[in-house]
Amino acid sequence: MTFCVGIVTTPLGCRPALGLAPVTLRGRVVDLLQVWPRAAGLRRELMTCRTPVAALDVVEATLRTPGPFDRHAFARCEAAVRQLSAEPTRPIADIAAGLGVSHGHLDRQFTDQVGLSPRTLARILRMRRLLEEIDVHGSVGWADEAAELGWSDQAHLIRDFKRHTGVTPSEYLAAQRSSYDRTEAATSAGIRARDEVKFVRSIGPRRAQRGRSDDLKG
Repeated sequence: MTFCVGIVTTPLGCRPALGLAPVTLRGRVVDLLQVWPRAAGLRRELMTCRTPVAALDVVEATLRTPGPFDRHAFARCEAAVRQLSAEPTRPIADIAAGLGVSHGHLDRQFTDQVGLSPRTLARILRMRRLLEEIDVHGSVGWADEAAELGWSDQAHLIRDFKRHTGVTPSEYLAAQRSSYDRTEAATSAGIRARDEVKFVRSIGPRRAQRGRSDDLKG
């Protein structure tokens, strides 16, 4: 029997958990053994594991002993992510001022820690908010949604929508309606934005995986 272990980080988790600069990895498929020095040792340990639970214990132990990272930069960017998640349309300059740094300083530090600029993440979070709020089985007022979430007009929203999803709003609605009933569609947009600021040190997901592994063994 073969087991597969994956690691998914939050926007801020890449550097603390893996010791890697996310900006160098964004949008790329890379060889883990080449980019993460600890991967070779972790792989050897995983090869000796007999159960999924044992493998998860090994991965967790590795992630709980991160290399050094700038905790001040992490804390500042964590606060920025939290504020953007709560209010994606908030001006980046306002967030920077509240954190006691210039717009340019936050932009550089944020990009280094997250791998995206604050403005880029804000656009993604705004689109996610839109997908969470619309009722795909109801009548969607795109012009109202555009005004509420900070797009200049409906045409601007449509351009952004296609840029992020690859389809137009009407094509998205048609696909959702054909694939999900009303209850399923309400949760099909994915992880809610407020969960993005959680850091990987929580062992809750591991416990959930352990429960699923036990089910598989039964």
